[in-house]
Order: sequence, then structure tokens, then C-alpha cells
Amino acid sequence: MTTRFSTPAQPDSPPFMVWNLDLNEDGTTPRDKSFIRIPSSLTQSCALRFRVLIGSTASIDARLHTNYPLDGSDYQRTKFHSKKFNFNHQTELICEFRVQRPGPYQYYLSYKSIDDDADDRCDAIVCADDCNPTVERAYRTFKDRRTPTAYFLVDPQLTLGGQSLPLDGIVLQSMSPKWLGLMKDWSAQLAASSKMGYNMIHFIPMQQRGGSDSPYSLYDQLELSDDLFEKPLKRAEKDTRLREMLLEMNHRYRMLGVTDMVWNHTAYNSKWLCDHPEAGFNLENSPHLRSAFELDTALSEFSRDLSDLGLNRMVHSVEDVEQLMAGVDKHVVQPLRLWEFYVIDVETAIKAVDEAWDVAAETEPIADSKLSQLDGDQRTEWLRSHIVGNQAYTLSERYGRTIDAARTAAVLRVLSNNGSKEEALAQLRNLLDLLNMPYYREYDADVEAIMKNISERVKYERLDQGSWKFGKPIDDNYKIVDPLFTTVEASDSSIPDDRLHLANNGWIWGGNPLDNFAGPQSKAYLRREVIVWGDCVKLNYGEKPEDNPWLWEHMRQYTLNMARVFHGFRIDNCHSTPIELAEYLLDEARKVNPNLYVIAELFTGSEDTDRIFVQRLGINSLIREAMQAWDPHEMSRLAHRHGGRPIGSLALDCLGEPGFFTDDEHGGARIDGIVAPLSGSLPHAMFFDCTHDNEMPAQKRTMEDSLPNAAIVAMTACATGSTRGYDELYPRHLNVVHEHRRYAVLDDPLNVGLGEAKARINRLHREIAQYQEVHVHQESEYVTVHRVHPVTREGVLMIAHCAFKGATEDAPFENPRLYGTAAAPEFAYRLQSAPPDSLDSSMTGDEILHGLPSVLKELDAPGIFKHTGSSGMYTELVLPRGFGPGSVLVVRTRLVDFKPNLDWKIRTCADEAVSKLDLGALNVALYRCDAEERDTIGDGSYNVPGLGPLPYCGLQGWFTHLKHIIPSNDLGHPLCAHLRQGWWALDYVSGRLRKYSKVYPQLDSLADWFDERWTLVKRVPNFMLPRYFALTMYTAYQALLGRALALMPGEIVGRSRFTNQLALTSVQLLGHVSSTGLRPDSQVGTCSMSAGLPHFSTHHMRCWGRDVFIALEGLLLVTGRFDEAREHILAFGSTLKHGLIPNLLDSGRSPRYNARDATWFWLQAVQSYCMLAPDGLKLLDVSVKRRFPDGETFVPWDSDKAYSKSSTIAELIQEIMQRHAQGIKFREWNAGPNLDSQMRDEGFDVSIDVDFAHTGFVSGGSQWNCGTWMDKMGSSEKAGIRGVPATPRDGADIEIVGLQKSTLRWLSELCRKDQFYSKGVVSADGTSISYVQWDQLVQTSFEKHFWVPLDPNEDAAYNVNSSLVNRRGIYRDTYGATAEWADYQFRPNISVAMTVAPELFDPEHALICLHKISAVLAAPLGMRTLDPRDMRYRPDYDNSNDSDDPLVAQGINYHQGPEWLWPTSYFLRARLIFLHNYIKTRAGQPSELTHALRTVYHELHAHMVNLKHHISNSAFAGLPELTNHNGSYCRDSCETQAWSSGCLLMALHEMARLESAVHDALAQIN
Repeated sequence: MTTRFSTPAQPDSPPFMVWNLDLNEDGTTPRDKSFIRIPSSLTQSCALRFRVLIGSTASIDARLHTNYPLDGSDYQRTKFHSKKFNFNHQTELICEFRVQRPGPYQYYLSYKSIDDDADDRCDAIVCADDCNPTVERAYRTFKDRRTPTAYFLVDPQLTLGGQSLPLDGIVLQSMSPKWLGLMKDWSAQLAASSKMGYNMIHFIPMQQRGGSDSPYSLYDQLELSDDLFEKPLKRAEKDTRLREMLLEMNHRYRMLGVTDMVWNHTAYNSKWLCDHPEAGFNLENSPHLRSAFELDTALSEFSRDLSDLGLNRMVHSVEDVEQLMAGVDKHVVQPLRLWEFYVIDVETAIKAVDEAWDVAAETEPIADSKLSQLDGDQRTEWLRSHIVGNQAYTLSERYGRTIDAARTAAVLRVLSNNGSKEEALAQLRNLLDLLNMPYYREYDADVEAIMKNISERVKYERLDQGSWKFGKPIDDNYKIVDPLFTTVEASDSSIPDDRLHLANNGWIWGGNPLDNFAGPQSKAYLRREVIVWGDCVKLNYGEKPEDNPWLWEHMRQYTLNMARVFHGFRIDNCHSTPIELAEYLLDEARKVNPNLYVIAELFTGSEDTDRIFVQRLGINSLIREAMQAWDPHEMSRLAHRHGGRPIGSLALDCLGEPGFFTDDEHGGARIDGIVAPLSGSLPHAMFFDCTHDNEMPAQKRTMEDSLPNAAIVAMTACATGSTRGYDELYPRHLNVVHEHRRYAVLDDPLNVGLGEAKARINRLHREIAQYQEVHVHQESEYVTVHRVHPVTREGVLMIAHCAFKGATEDAPFENPRLYGTAAAPEFAYRLQSAPPDSLDSSMTGDEILHGLPSVLKELDAPGIFKHTGSSGMYTELVLPRGFGPGSVLVVRTRLVDFKPNLDWKIRTCADEAVSKLDLGALNVALYRCDAEERDTIGDGSYNVPGLGPLPYCGLQGWFTHLKHIIPSNDLGHPLCAHLRQGWWALDYVSGRLRKYSKVYPQLDSLADWFDERWTLVKRVPNFMLPRYFALTMYTAYQALLGRALALMPGEIVGRSRFTNQLALTSVQLLGHVSSTGLRPDSQVGTCSMSAGLPHFSTHHMRCWGRDVFIALEGLLLVTGRFDEAREHILAFGSTLKHGLIPNLLDSGRSPRYNARDATWFWLQAVQSYCMLAPDGLKLLDVSVKRRFPDGETFVPWDSDKAYSKSSTIAELIQEIMQRHAQGIKFREWNAGPNLDSQMRDEGFDVSIDVDFAHTGFVSGGSQWNCGTWMDKMGSSEKAGIRGVPATPRDGADIEIVGLQKSTLRWLSELCRKDQFYSKGVVSADGTSISYVQWDQLVQTSFEKHFWVPLDPNEDAAYNVNSSLVNRRGIYRDTYGATAEWADYQFRPNISVAMTVAPELFDPEHALICLHKISAVLAAPLGMRTLDPRDMRYRPDYDNSNDSDDPLVAQGINYHQGPEWLWPTSYFLRARLIFLHNYIKTRAGQPSELTHALRTVYHELHAHMVNLKHHISNSAFAGLPELTNHNGSYCRDSCETQAWSSGCLLMALHEMARLESAVHDALAQIN
């Protein structure tokens, strides 16, 4: 095949990205987007867009508030910037801004909602209920609302050597400065790390250490440790040396620096604690800790006096622990009498009541009434709350819980029935004992917890050989449990002792990290739940700087010092750090280092809680630990979880679409770019093979597992980390407190431990940072990880043989097969223990840290064999010999015969390929239901196994599924499975276009475009086909949609997604079919409108007169398709017969004239064309050939008489009016079962006339036919309704009267301007009647023949039969029906008349009725076709119902309650017209007018929210014909109906015209 399209060069820079977030109806963020991370790039600019549907709850005065500095000012967390959502004449509101600064940000929405409860200015638009009318307000008040705060996080931009370092390319190594030695000697150590492939060093704190020598117990946060320098230096000199070292590390060794930030505690001996004991939790600022302090002190004394108490200081067994705990109970707990902190002191309380008895009130009515109503536990609890109180109580002092003596005395008078004081006080003693019972129970529970926690801690510390207290005696140095409190020395003798007793820090197993376990609500210290760090004092910040000014400022200076030097922070003990403090300090740090990289480990046990910390603090990576895995399966799960998308994932490009960003910072400049949805995600991970807190592999697994563990971690698509010593194979975890040896200086780190293998693994991780597609597979002891670049398809595959304990040399493993993929070996290694005699004496010194003896063996390359099987070419990998536990191998992969720029090739030239397509060809390319396809080219829609036939043969049919598959990357979908099985779908897509090229030759260009890409796509392995199929289809689909919308120049097109979706139904429903058209001899390619798909698609059932002309204004005129509109008007006009437009056109061959309303909808369409089309009035002069020359007699379409006479459109109009004026009576041609098998014989008789004597209304029909759109004919013999119309609606139908009035008004106006040749008609009795006269007659007759008043006393004035009224405040559906009760049925046809002829209606009556329609007939999508109060109301349509129920059999209830969509639009337009006019006549100030109108528009848009959701999710990309009860699905409905979408486009067109004026006025007011 010759290439037709020249692929352009790829742009040098990526496009501007607009990340879009669609908010919920109430303005909140969707649950699946609760964590939003915005990538940051040096080369790609981006913006953030928020979108709200107009009509949703949050759309009135919607404003975005964010602390992102929109004005370019400095960031302040509490300073929120406000930005209005833009209207822009769309059905969505958008608010967007450019994102340029990294960091964590907050946002929320404010908006106004209608306050239905407000007692504000009211107007009698009235009323909801017939008997008790209520008021509906035209002038609404609004409540101010706001959404909860949400968050987004912008990644920092990290650079090394001027090149961007993506977060997934980070390779970090943790080091302890105190083991590095003097800072002047660090260069060699850093050089070694650089050689090992690390690009970031994490330094454990290097500040002055406290008495324990732990680097996490800081003596002075502002002073670097002296032992890092060869001599004493001043603080500034130390800081300078550190800065120089970091600069050297960055520039010379290409590594960034991160340090720990320890904010939560300080060393117990920090000198500044003596000056600022308020910095801790002491007994003065935290008196609730007093009971815990007394217990802690007693336990320390118990440890000291153990021998004197006759107890053994050594603990060797559980029995020893039990004896020890018995001593704690006897010598500590019991003597402390801790229960005194819980209970009421009975004697003191009795004395207080005794003293208050005489002065207390004699009675207490409240107590009297309550006590008489309560008994038992309820009475006791009331007494407790009444005399003790419900305020929070803390264990701050003995007998601190008291009673209200006066209240108690009053209550006792009631309880003792005003007995003597002595009797009452005796009763009080019993009452106090009763009240104290739960306090004693609380005490007992706490003591039980105390004893259990002490016992468990002693067992762990004294019986576990790994504990530092193992084998040590219990004494002053090694107390029974570590002290929970530190007492500091006073710097001033005036400082009270209580201020000097400070709580130590620690952690709580399973505790809520958001709770302060040292706070007054917690008893963690008393219950000994705190696993304490005895060398650290917990810092008491409060919630804001004002709560502890010195401490906050001290830590601010510490933070700024580190931020100025380091590129990132690791937040130590993050989950226990007060979140308000961390926010404040990180904000300060980012002021001096905006691209600060923040990592942390969170032990919250909850992803939701993790998310809170990540969002609020802006944590860029959460530390995850590979050493937590207990077997290869868990190891593979962790590798899979921490980053990447599955291999073959659908291209992210398929999520975006061309759009633009409006840059307010540059005068509203428009920036073209790609608009793509923001995806929710998990917090980014930093995956450690081993942290400095973990046990080493030699401890937890085996030394040999160090290599496979590291390799698996390095292959994950996230940041990775390790700790110094891991690569050197340290035998044990190093204790940061007690270890004093130093790291070895490695001249050649590549030959030590993991050495060369780890260096290559680390460099590989950085190299494949953009290889975002990942496949992880675990099989027995093996873990395989394959990383692939999403565009070039280059990959790296790693196989690791894990060495968990018990691993075997020959564990089973199936050789991998890489289909369509070539492989090349990269490296293979095995780590093994060295024999004992190989241990070098230099490795055993006491001063230097060394690893275990080992051998890193380079293995042979794996066997790589190419084969061809049923699925094509594949590469088989065979493990090399000796690939036992501790082995890894890496191979490079690439797709065979693959174009590296395939993505770009696919995404180009689509616009060129569709540039010649007209709307008829676009109908073929995008749509075509199964019947249309078979009718035209003989093939049907594609059948996907497991899914069934696609709804359309064109691309929209595929996107019924792809639109869900692509965003969720659902590679397990049946369509994806089918694509992987073969190329059938690819061939179908282009093959059908070739077949259509006989009708539309320009489709060959699109088929060529597809085939050119399919040729390349077919070269990729089958597992990749879903990706490239989706990308190709998406590219073509977007081009086709763009071309279609460009060919529709209507004003409404392009305003929003919704209007575009509606406009595209015009393309969907207008197409060429072979079996029918607009004329018998329609040319190939001529389009005709389908009434709905799939049911009305071909032959005589395709084109319906009423459907076409109800839909024509919206589908064709509003969209600018004036030529197609003209053709439909002329084609139907040419078939005028008996003064009627046919209901069924049948190409003009055998049209059927059984509709009384089709003619009037045709006339309305002609009127709309004349008003909206360029030079529209010229249509009246256009001549058409008449299918029936005399307008009465049937002649075959191919006879010489057919089309032998011509008339202008004006003449056709006059003929229609004249024939109606004289009366129409005929019997349908070919009447009988061949024409309609269900209709009775008398039903074929058609009769229409005009009552000029009384009303001027057009009237007609009979009880045996149904001449309006409610045309269901009974067909069930079983139910006895065959030939009986469900809704004959004979007489004068309200919508026909409205359409008649509209036509008369228009003709009268044309006559006034001399633009119509006839001034009127001649009635049956020969009277001449002008159009003006006829128009006036209908005008004066309408209200008194259709209005059903609220007040029955007014019935006579409106010709109402009161006995038949079912609902008042409405307009009758018909006037003069054979069954008079049918006149009074409440149906949605009223809105049609209100819209086309609003002048007919009394405005107040109309508003009352519209309110009734809204309350009674409006449904989620459509309008109920009958009042639910009506006895015939049956809302669920089932055409296959075979019952004998005459109200539902065989779908007879088609229009008796099911909810049709097209009347909805007329209802919305009617509300718009009448409320708009009403408010304009009643409003005072301009602001009052515009705000009232805004309410109206909001409610109209709100009614469309469900419609917007439906069309977006519809398999047929349209709006259905009808739904069943309350919007439920109706299987017998057309999935997409012309008038459903066409009428809505009409409504939106009208709303846009009026609404834009209102928003302009609001803008001026605001």
C-alpha cells in the first residue's frame, strides 16, 4: 500500500496541559479523586481547571477559593484567593489557573443555594395544591454555602546537573553522620555512593546529640555536632562547612541531600529545657498527667528498692515476671491509692451538702419533674449529670471530682420527700456510693491495663535476647520499665517543681496519630500504653505559635537552617508530630526552598489517615519497606503496588482532547493545549530495600536475599532507597544509639558486597524512570518484573530468585515467553556466602563497620531462543546454570519490527484524512445502526464475544465501550480480550468504509489512514493490540467529531460538551439508506432523518412527518444545517394531499395521511426556517413538484401524472389553511388490513374542520383513530382492545390549537408586511375570513375553553363540567372530545402551546399551570404523559405484555404515564418564557431583576443535569424516546430519538440568547 499521509515531525516541546477536575453536583471533590497529585516538569507548563455543571447545586455564584497564590504573591496557608467560575455561554462553569509553584494547596467552593424556607419577598405565582394553594417565589433568597476543604499537591522540580530528576528516578541512600567520621573526610564516602549509582543521600540528624548519644535525641537543634569537625568551631563556621559539603556533593558527585527533621521531641538533657520547661508537657500546663507521674515515680522507687523488698533483680522466666508483677501490685499500685483521682470524696461531699442545706432552695421544679419520670439507670444517670456535671474530667488531682452542693441539697429534698436533713444526708451517702461505682470500675479497668502493659513490656525487654535490657538487673540504671517522665533542673529557684516534671516521648501501638496521646483526653501515660523513648522529652506546641512562642520560633530557625542547605526533608516520627506544627514549619521551609522534597514514613495503619498527612503537609513520597515482606508472593505484591501501569496500558493520550486555557495573568490570552482529566492516585512511594530502622536480610531472611531484594525494589516504578551497609552486607541492623564504629572508606565499592551488581541496578533504576508500564509475576521462589517505556516500547526485564529462608536451588520455574519481543542480555549475578577461611583480617576490626564475607558471581547470560508459534514469534528465556537463591538477571527487551514513533504516527494526519468528509460521510464513519448498515451495504454491526453487537457500526459504537475502558485502563474488558485474539476488529473498521466508498468516495481517504496504521499495528504482539487499537480509534474519533462540529455553524454548537453531544445527534440521525429517502428517486448519498434509532431506521418507518418537524428546528436549524432543513421541508411539502402533510413519508411512494398534527408541525418548521435561515423568507417562493397533482387523488409515484404539477411553498401553505377552513373529510387510500392490520374500518375515515361560529379551533378525529403524537392503537385480542386507540384525543387538541395560533399570527404578520399573497380563507359556508380575524377568534376563545380554574365558583365562566374535573389550576388537554372526561386529563401537551403561542395564555394562569406541571408531570428525564392521579395512569411501557389487562396489554399505555423526553424541552421553554416575562414586568431594581432571572435559569439548568449525565453515558450517545416510571430504563424505547435531542437544542438556543443578557447584567452589577 502506498503511503498517502506524510507524518509531520514531532514537536520539540510537550503541549500545554490543562488538568481538568469535574466536581460533584454539590461542588465536592469525587471520592476517587480525594488525592490529587499534579506532576511538575521543567519542560511542560500546565494549568488546573475545575468544572461544575450549570444547574447543579453548586452552580449559583460559584467561586473557587484556594491558598494557591493566584495573584503571584507569597504563599500563606491561611490566605485564600477567590476566583469566579466563568459562564462563557456554556452549560458548564469553569475556573482555571496556571500551576507553577510546587507544594500542598487547599481549595473549596463557595456558592449560593436557594433558600426555600426563607420568609422573604413573595409573589403569587401560586400554587402547588388544589385545596391549599401555596406560594412559589419569583424572588428567591439564597443561603451561602461552602464545600469541605480539599487538597492538591504539586510535585517539586528536582534537578541534577541541569537535568530534571523525576521522582521515579530517585535512588537514595541513608547514612549516619556520626559513622561517617569528620566532615572533611566525607568526600571519599560520597564518591563511593556516587559510584554505586545513588543520586540522593539521606543524612540521619547531624545536630548535637543528647545524653543517650542517639542522633534522634537532639541536644541543640541549632548546632551541628562537634564530633563532625576536627576542632571546635563556631556555629556559623559549622553551617558554612555543611553548605560547602552539600554543594560539592551536588556538583561533583551529582547527588542531592536530604536530612531528617526531628520536631516532635528534644533530648531529655537539652539545656534550653531548663529555661523553657513550658516547652514540654509538665504537671503545671498538663495537670492531667499527675496520676501518671506519681505512678512512674513509684515504679522507679520500686526498681531501686527491689532487693529491700525481697524480690529478685534478675528476670529469667515468665514465672519471674509474675512474681515481679505481684510485687508491683503490692508495693506500688495499692499504696498509691490511685482511685482517689477518680472518685468523689464521700465525706467531703456530705459535709458540703450539710453546710448548703439551709441556704439551698427548698424545692427544685426541674428535679421534681424529672425524677418523677425516670427510674433505674436512667434516674441515676440524670442525677449524675445534674449534680456532678458532664464536663470533661481529667485525673489531675485526688478527689478532684466534686458535686454541686446546693443542687444536691435541692435534689435530696425531693428524694426524701422533704424529710429531715439527717435522713437526707444518710440517703446522700448511698447515692454517692452509687454514683462512684462507674468511677471505681474505670479505675479497675485502668489498673488492669497498667499491670498488663508493664508485664508485657518486662517480658519483651528481659526475655527477648534482642533487647538491650536482656540479661541486665532491675535497678536504677535498668528500671523495671523506662521512665515516662524526665525532671529537669530549674534555671531559677522560683520555678515550681510541677513545671520541671516533663513527659517523655514515645509511641502507641495502634494509636490514632491525629490524637495527642499526652493531651487531657488521653490516659495513655497512666495506663502505660506509651512505648517510651526515655531519652526524649515530648514537646508541647499547642496548636499555633501563640500557644508556645519560644518553642515555635526555635524550631522555625532549626527548620530554616536545614532548608537553606538540603534539597529535602525526611520528617522523623511524622505520624506523631502535631500536624499544625508540621504545616507551619514546612511552609516556612518552602519559602527559602520552594522545591523542597519531603518524605516521611507513616505508621497510621490507615490509607485515609495517610492521605490526610500527605495532603496537608505536602509529603512527596511515603516510605515503604521491602523488608516487611515475608515471602516471594508478598514481595511481588509490594512491587506491584508501588507504582506503574500494566504493560500494554491504554495510552494516556486517549484521555486528553484539544482545548485551550484562558490565561488571566496575561490579559485573557488563549493558550492552546490538551485538556485531560485529573486521575486520583495513591501517594507516591519511596520503596526501600532496607531502611536504617530495619533488620538486615541476614537477620530476617538470608544474606543471599540481599541481591534479589534490591533488584526487585529497583525495578519498581517509584523512588527507591537503601541504607548504608546494605550493599556491604552488614550482618545486623545498626543501633543508632549504641553503635560507635564507623563506615569503611571503600576505594573500590564495586568489589565489596553487592558492589557491581547493585551499582548497575541503581543506574538502571534512574535510566528507566520513564518506563511506566510494569508487569510483576511471582512463581514459586521467583519474582519477575518487566518495565516498559509506554512510547518506544523498549523494556527491561528482571528475574530474581529470592532467598528467603528455606529457598531451594532448583525451585520450579517456567521459562518466560516474550511474544513479538526480542531480548538482549544485560547482566546476571548471584550472591553467595564466602567460605569462612576467606575472611580478611582487615574486616574484623573494632573501629570499622564491615559486612559479611560473600562472593558476587557473574553468571552466564540467560539462554535466548526465538520461536514461532500459533500466536506468532516469541522469545524464550532460559535461566543460566547456577541461578539459585540469591540470583538476578536482567535483559533488555524491544518489540520486533516496531516503529519507535508509532504513537506519534498514529496521532497524526487524522484531520487531513477527514478533511473532505461531509456530514453524510461522517454519519457513516461515526454511526449507523445495524439495520441501516444492512440496508445499505449488506453487513451488520460488529459482534464482540461476551458483549454482543455494538450499538453502531461506526466509531461511536466502539466508543460505547472504549469511553469506559480507557479512563479505567480496563485491560480485562471483553473487548480488550477479543482484540488480543486477532485482527478482525481492525479489518472491520476500515473494510466497512471501503464498502461505503461507492456512496461516499471521500471515505477512501479515511480508510487509507486506518489501513496505513493497521499495517503498523499488526506488527506489534497481540497483547499490545488493545493499546494501539484504542489510540488509533481515539485519534480518528476526535478528528471526526471535530470535523462534524466544524460543519455545523450554528451558534449553539461548540458552547459546551452538552450542546456538542446534542448537535452530534444531528449527524447521528441524518444519513443515507438504500430503502428509503426523501423522494422516490433520491440520489445516492441524500440524507433523510430517522425518527429514532434503532427502531425507525429503514423503509417506510424511517421518516415521520411529525417527528421530523418537531425535531427540525433543533437538529437542523439551530445547528446551521439549513440545506438539509430546506430539503426536508420541500420533500414533505411535495407530498401534500387532502391539505395534510403525511405522517409516514415512505420516500413519497405511498405516504400515509393519518396525522392531524404533522401538518401544523410542518408549518411551524417553515415559520422557523423563514426566521432563522439566511434569506429564509425566500423559501416561500420555492417551487416544488407535487407528488399528487390535484392534492386529492392517489396516483402511483412512477406514473406520468406524479410530479406533473408544481406549487410554491406559499401556495402549499395557503392550500393547507384553505382545506382546513372548508373542512377535510376522506378515507385513507388503501384502507384495510394491508395499510393497518390493527385499525377498525371506521378508523380509516379522517375528518377535520374548524368551528368558525364559536372558537376558530381546528378540530377533528374520532374515537377510532388517533391523529396526534399520542397514537398508540390497541392490538390485543385477549384484552379486547384491538382497534381501540388508547388516546384518540379527538376534538381540539391543545398543542394543535397552539400551533394553529402560531401559524395564524405569523401569516397575519406576513400579510401586514405584504409578504404573503393571500389575506385569508373562505369557510365552508362561503364566508371570507382574514388571517387576522381567524387569529383573533382563536385568541379570544382559548382561555374560556381550556382553563380549569382553581376556584370551582369560576367554572361556568370557562365552560367547565365540574363533575369531571380531576385537577384544578391546569389547562385541558382537549376540547370537544367524544369522551368528555378525556378533555380534563392533565398531560404535558400544554407546554407545546405555551411555547409556540404564549399570547394565548393568561400569564397568571400559565404560571399556576406550569407550577403544576413541574410538581406533577416533570420526571427525572422526561415528562409523565398522564397525571399520576388519573385512573388510567400506567407508567411502565412493555410492548410485549401479553396480559388481558386492557390498560397495559401489548403496550396500550404507551402515552398513559411513561415519561417522554421531547415535551420536557417545551416545558423548559414555557417556563423560560413566562417566568422571564413575569419577572421583567414585576421587578424593581436591575439587581432584583437579574437575580430573580438567575434563579429561573438555574432551575431550568438543574432540570437538565440528568439529561447531561444520560447522554454522556448512553450507549447510543443520544437521548431516548421515553423512560418508564421515574426515569427507569424502558427496553422498548428508541435509544436515541430525533425530537428528544432536537427539542432540547431548541430550548438551549433560546435559553442562551436570553441568559447571556442576564449574565452580562450580573457582571455589571458585581
